[in-house]
Amino acid sequence: MNYEDAFAIDDLPSLDQEKKDYKFNLKNYSNYEPKLVDDFYLKYFIRLLLFETRILELRGFLKHHYDYCNDPELYYSVLDFEVIPKIEEIIDHAQVLLEGRGYNNEVKLENGFTESEGVIQNYDLDYPLMLHQTCFNRKQKEFAKRVEIINNFILDYKDEKVKKPLKWIAGPSQLAVIIQELILQGYMEGDTRNGDVNCRKLARELYDVFDIKDCDSASSIEIYLSPGNKRHKGAKQKFDDRNFLIPPARLT
Repeated sequence: MNYEDAFAIDDLPSLDQEKKDYKFNLKNYSNYEPKLVDDFYLKYFIRLLLFETRILELRGFLKHHYDYCNDPELYYSVLDFEVIPKIEEIIDHAQVLLEGRGYNNEVKLENGFTESEGVIQNYDLDYPLMLHQTCFNRKQKEFAKRVEIINNFILDYKDEKVKKPLKWIAGPSQLAVIIQELILQGYMEGDTRNGDVNCRKLARELYDVFDIKDCDSASSIEIYLSPGNKRHKGAKQKFDDRNFLIPPARLT
């Protein structure tokens, strides 16, 4: 499983920067690959979700990873079929661990990582410590509430498909880039917020009007409308590489 595509991870390895790119990002530990344990980023994500993100910020945390991961559909699947079951398992099997921490025959590395039997792991981000802290701090009820928030997040963004008046046979990225260009060149207007186009509102309006291939929520359009989003930049570059141009509506 390529968990790197399912979550928002810094572009640069942790060795090349002191802080994360964004508050909710996972740090990039590609410098430990290919020995890094396969499910490392899943464990890391669950650790941040349960222990290091305030419950009032949890929806923002979930939304951020949707916006900035490489594969939104994989993200939803991992949330639904791996993250939620694992949290429920942590709740059910939480217990105080009396034995020492660590792995067999470990060699200590930087940032709390160790190499053991050819695999690099980090005990601070591993499940045994989560089980211990959940029980010791009596977090079971709070974590059950977090599961409820995750389930509601999935339901909110998996909107039911309804009949749309217009069919868009390309994907949400192409629609977003073209609509942005039409607004920029004066063919259309979009509601503004703080002087900029309100991408969230525009995405909802487009989602209501168009039946869009491979698009099951307004958020799938919003991420390509936002000029600062790396996915918008990537989609726009594909048009630029093919010399795509819409002339100004008012030619002088």
